[in-house]
Amino acid sequence: MTAPQTYRQLLALRGAAAFFAAASTGRTGVAATGLGLVWLVHGASGSFGAAGAAVAAFAVAEAVAGPQVARAVDRWGQTAVLPAALGVHAVAVLVLVTLVTGAAPGAAVVAAAALAGASAPQLGAMSSVRWALLLRDHRDALPRAFALESLANALAFLAGPVLVSALAAAGRPWAGSAGALVLVVGGGLALSLQRRTAPPGRGAGRRRAVEERPAAPTPAAAPGRRALRRPVPLLLVGASGLLGVHFGGVPLVTAAWGEQLGGPAAAAPLVAASSFAGLAGAWAFGLRTWRTAPLAQVAGAGGFLALGCGLVAAAGAIDVRGGATGTSVALLVGGLVLASVVVPVVVVQVGVVLEREVPRGVLTEALAWTGSASAAGSAVGAAVVGRVVDGAGAGTGAVVLVVVAGLLTGLATWAHRVVSLDRGRLMKHL
Repeated sequence: MTAPQTYRQLLALRGAAAFFAAASTGRTGVAATGLGLVWLVHGASGSFGAAGAAVAAFAVAEAVAGPQVARAVDRWGQTAVLPAALGVHAVAVLVLVTLVTGAAPGAAVVAAAALAGASAPQLGAMSSVRWALLLRDHRDALPRAFALESLANALAFLAGPVLVSALAAAGRPWAGSAGALVLVVGGGLALSLQRRTAPPGRGAGRRRAVEERPAAPTPAAAPGRRALRRPVPLLLVGASGLLGVHFGGVPLVTAAWGEQLGGPAAAAPLVAASSFAGLAGAWAFGLRTWRTAPLAQVAGAGGFLALGCGLVAAAGAIDVRGGATGTSVALLVGGLVLASVVVPVVVVQVGVVLEREVPRGVLTEALAWTGSASAAGSAVGAAVVGRVVDGAGAGTGAVVLVVVAGLLTGLATWAHRVVSLDRGRLMKHL
């Protein structure tokens, strides 16, 4: 079989379209769950504070428990663990809806939201691991597959919130959460039933040689879960956390700029331009085979991310001196678009490098840790950048994001250096 050169060829691989569609459906539900909780709790209590507490409990529990669920998936296999996780998640969401509609105490609602978050399935990581297994003989095609995953994730976070908002707007606040649950459980069960493309678990007497060796011969890798504590995986988790800070801060900077330009209606085109640029970036990245080292690409993307945020900061400086002008708006839009275009490069190549650096028997957990780091970073970014924007304006908030992008570039460069040194030592021993 020749290596797939296009998205169409990727999805034509046996079983690929089926597991990709199932995981994409489920992850749309996961993306919709947070906003569904907002409408559910606010609709019953009238309090955004109570809604925020429930969403925060869900997000924190998902970030903490996600890698533990992923570890169980690596050990026992997707087909064994995923149905159980989906069952717990479904029960937790149903209990949550019952508690909210029954005017239960806030502590009980928060506890149920936390259980729902802790049991949320890591469908993106599971789909990525399936791609890694399917393309084990065509490793050059893996960035293209992960670009497709990035595209699906971006679409999920666009479509999911719109869907639950429409359901909640129909007059029943619980309908959004119910719709998200149907997508999560339906997509997750469909994925769990596809055994042909499912990676084998390493436990239950089924230890395989693949557990004890990395997906590619790199000396940085170590047997089993010890590989997760090696320098490169840890640096990649850190880079994912910094990217999460960017994710959390950008909406606040964008919203603040919208206020300066005339209110929420003015922010909508900025959000649309940024979102479309991210989708286009993910799509374009997977259209060709890249020969540059993955971590060099991440470092370069970090530099362009800093440049994009720097343009937004420059727009703020111009606005402070003389009000919004054509130049400041052009810098603002250009900066947001540039920053959004390069984000998929970081997401894709972090996954590619992790697949090379850790054994496949712990890959789901490794990918889940990057997701948890990104979620934690997003919370920090929203809190920090929000305070800066309140005190010093959108331009200064963008300066914070420039610093974050610079740190991301530094971590990626450090990781690239470690990989290069390890590769040099390997060549000396050949």
